[in-house]
Formats: sequence, C-alpha cells, structure tokens
Amino acid sequence: MMAEANGLDAGGNNYLRERMVELIKIVEGFFACGVASSTYGVPDASGCAEPERIFANVGKLLLSTQIYDMQRIAHDVSGGLIVALPGPDEDHNPATAAHLEELWQGRDDISPARRRDVARFLGDITASDTAGWYSLISLHGGGSPAATSMEIYRSYPLEDKVALVEGLLDRGLLASESGESGAEDQPGRCCADGCQPPDED
Repeated sequence: MMAEANGLDAGGNNYLRERMVELIKIVEGFFACGVASSTYGVPDASGCAEPERIFANVGKLLLSTQIYDMQRIAHDVSGGLIVALPGPDEDHNPATAAHLEELWQGRDDISPARRRDVARFLGDITASDTAGWYSLISLHGGGSPAATSMEIYRSYPLEDKVALVEGLLDRGLLASESGESGAEDQPGRCCADGCQPPDED
C-alpha cells in the first residue's frame, strides 16, 4: 500500500517485487509453522494440546531472527516518508494543512490523507517506541534464539533421517559393484503396496 501510495507498482518493478516476495516468504513461513505445530500437536498428560515442538520452535526461530528483516524491507520499499512526517497535530493546522496535503500527494488516484495514514501506520509498527518493543519481544520472548536452536536440535529425529537414507541405500540406489545402476531393484514406489497413511494408533 505504501509503495502504491508513493506512485510505484510492485508488480511491474522487479526490485519491489523481489522485496515483496521476501516479505511474503517470511510472514507465511511463520504462519505455516504455526499451522504445522498445531496440526501435529498431541495431548499432554493432562489432556491439553501440546504443539509439535520442532515446528513450534522453527517458527519461533524464524520470527526472532527475521523480525528485523521484515522492518528493513518495509523501510526499503516505503521510502523515508514514514519517519519524515510532521506530527499529527499538523494535520489540521490551518497554517500548514493545505501545503502538507500538496507535499503528500503521490498518485492522483490515492488521496494525500491515505498516503499519510499508511505511512503513519508503518512508522508506528516499525519505527517507534512500540516497534522497538515488538522487535525485542520477537527476539527474546519465549526464549532466546540460542535456546530455541538448542530445543530444535534436541528434539529433531536425526536418527530417523539417518535410517531413511540407510533404507534408500539398502534398496540399491547406489551403483552396484558391476557398475549397473541397480534400478531394476526399485519398484518405482516406496512401498510394495503403495504409500499408506501411518497408523495413528
């Protein structure tokens, strides 16, 4: 919205589009981890749902390490207006209001007031005292990135991944001693009867 109010078209500008895709990747990465941690959660001993630990901690690590990237991208694509605006008291100052409206005009089809409001909103969430609090709580809220990383490594089923590769190697994925590919040993699927959903019991 800020880029459009500034007269730019993110869809037609490679640089802006790449920044927007980066921002989308970050934001939807958090969301996907939240959905996955909820979907794969299990009841604890008391019967309360416990989020799946790896997805939950990966989401937390993404947020804590990329909150500043989100702010940087917002600042980059928005321009300096978000921190260069006069205070709200000037919006209705009869001595300056008309001149400010003229200065705030970006695109003809977007009002100066709209451009101002979007810039103020971005400033509030990325370049204010509150934004600093959000940054810090994103970084350290619920545990530091170091603690989150430790939990990810501790909980991750590395042995299962090793067993998966060993199983693939045992099925002859590497070339045989004669130099043949071993493809004749492969049924073309991971299970003889086709893939089946895991037994939840």
